[in-house]
Amino acid sequence: MPKIITVGNVTFGDNALAFIAGPCVIENRDHSLFMAEAIKNICFKVGLPFIFKSSFDKANRSAVGSFRGPNMDEGLRILSDVKNEVGIPVLTDVHLPNQCASVGEVADVLQIPAFLCRQTDLLIAAGETGKLVNIKKGQFLAPGKMIHAVEKVKSTGNETIILTERGTSFGYDLVSDMTSIPVMQSLGYPVIFDATHSAQIPGVGLDARIKVKNIMQPLENVATVKKEDTLHKVVLEMTKKPQGAALVLGDDSTLLGIITEGDLRRFMATDGEINSIIVSEVMTSNPVAIDLEALAKDTVALMESRKSQISVLPVINKNINSCVGLLRLHDVFQTGGQRDMIPTLAKAAVAAGCDGLFMEVHDNPAMAKSDAATQWPLDKLENLLITIKRIRETVLG
Repeated sequence: MPKIITVGNVTFGDNALAFIAGPCVIENRDHSLFMAEAIKNICFKVGLPFIFKSSFDKANRSAVGSFRGPNMDEGLRILSDVKNEVGIPVLTDVHLPNQCASVGEVADVLQIPAFLCRQTDLLIAAGETGKLVNIKKGQFLAPGKMIHAVEKVKSTGNETIILTERGTSFGYDLVSDMTSIPVMQSLGYPVIFDATHSAQIPGVGLDARIKVKNIMQPLENVATVKKEDTLHKVVLEMTKKPQGAALVLGDDSTLLGIITEGDLRRFMATDGEINSIIVSEVMTSNPVAIDLEALAKDTVALMESRKSQISVLPVINKNINSCVGLLRLHDVFQTGGQRDMIPTLAKAAVAAGCDGLFMEVHDNPAMAKSDAATQWPLDKLENLLITIKRIRETVLG
């Protein structure tokens, strides 16, 4: 029987079902406060205890240029505001031993990332804070082997520990083995199931199954202008929707051209006047584009075959001759996922008896700055949690 562990008003174990949720990475203070309040209200309505999670540094992003979050000091200030203003416990990741003491002054739960679950110095430093430590099971590790991570934290005298299952590497994909939940519970500690990271497809750009339409930025998230607009408007639109380019569209969303960030920089270097120059004077007319039904892997060759390599491609629907979005090189190589499988995984884990669920949640997943493919939409959260709670009640009889 796992230990019963309490943090604030949240209990792990004793047939309770806790919910850990929030955006993957801290994007800004206002967004964090908004998300924390919104999820709190949903959890109160459904009747599930809630811990807010978000990371101040995503140190394990696939690409070196990916957004990692604010620095630790700023991130902790935001988490402190969430904790005090919204009135809920908070969880965040630690990646280095020297982060733990500072993080422990704010966070109620220190989380050890899956890739770091064997790092002795990190586990000991987290344990020494006296705070609850959530150790995520490495994708490479058998569930029973988590006893060694547990013992490292326990060596500090801290036995407030929970474990998290987040999928196991199978070739280049992840699979979720629900038997790992009772196996890790047999180690004596509550087990959480991470329903969103378990739905990831690492290195999606190399996956022949993925089509452009599955990873592109939809038109509503991309700056769009008309050829008679000024460059000033282009700058404004690209600031509001920073995807690296503005699409120049005609009637019925016909693709006429594109203006990239590089085009703007080159123009600004000539001391041009953005209020008087119009789009048609600067845009690249009839740009290379790709169909939304094309395979993502085919876009790389198309981008790199140009004499001047390009990093963004307009996406078109050839059937109706209209532009439907933008594909960035970054989109091709980012970690993807199967968002539609998240409810199936969550329901299976609750049926298997997990002590809590972990989910990354966002109000606009397509615009999320990290793990966009596997964050669960905020507007669909309540219905999923209602179903989850019903399953829990059925399991308990």
